[in-house]
Amino acid sequence: MAILTNGKFRVNTLLLKPNNEDEFAIQDYRGLHFLDLKISSPQTKTTLISNTGVDGQQQQGPILYDSRTATANFFLETSDEIDFEAKCHELYNKFFHRKLVRVRQSNDIARCFYGIAKPFDITAIGYLDKTFSVEFDIPSAYLYSVARSSDFPIDTKKEPHVLSNNLNLPFEDLNYTQHEGSFKIFNPSDFDIQPYEQNHELNIIFEGNGSPVLTNSDTGDIFQFNGSLINTDKLILKGVHPFLNGNACEINTNHGSINLQKGWNNFSLTGFTGTVTFDFPFIYL
Repeated sequence: MAILTNGKFRVNTLLLKPNNEDEFAIQDYRGLHFLDLKISSPQTKTTLISNTGVDGQQQQGPILYDSRTATANFFLETSDEIDFEAKCHELYNKFFHRKLVRVRQSNDIARCFYGIAKPFDITAIGYLDKTFSVEFDIPSAYLYSVARSSDFPIDTKKEPHVLSNNLNLPFEDLNYTQHEGSFKIFNPSDFDIQPYEQNHELNIIFEGNGSPVLTNSDTGDIFQFNGSLINTDKLILKGVHPFLNGNACEINTNHGSINLQKGWNNFSLTGFTGTVTFDFPFIYL
């Protein structure tokens, strides 16, 4: 296992977290040595159209990002063929799962991707020593922050491995639970958060009394609940779908949704006394 020194990993370490399981660090683990992780560049996806009599082509609509891959390289030491077969069985259980696996490396500790391990071959470089590479498909095309917005403010002494300098965070403290009136929400992602256009994850949670009207003054987006909440209610706008106490309630809304532009967003919350929480992962190229 990788050893921590002063809260940091001594060497670059691969960390795998299958769904609902503890995270597992690979470095010097029973003869298995992680070498490096290479994530492919963003894969653009265009829709080009040609016009008769006009040179070249034109892009129609926004340029999209397609799925990408990442490759983790390893060196494996074994004592004999029996040991090799046992370690192969263990490796398969670490990498192959029925759901997406969260993958990150200690060199980029605060960001991760959710991938699917592809079949791999193990190559002998001696009687006992082997090498292999595991390629992951990354269906979403994105890297994600390990911490979600609703985790802020974060105590880095208790959670030292969820923040880093490459998250585009401002120097000021961030809080994603706010009250009625005017407030600002920061989106450090490389993109606008667009639940409707790009199916980005964004949960907006209302707890309190009244009929909330939430307005993003920078984008013009408005979400309005036409019913009346009481203290025991929880209204959640999950992307573009609102739920009141777990039940769909779109009929009682203006059918609106909220986007977050990159950077600061100025909001107003009226008709309501209570709190609103913005819960989403930050997304990166």
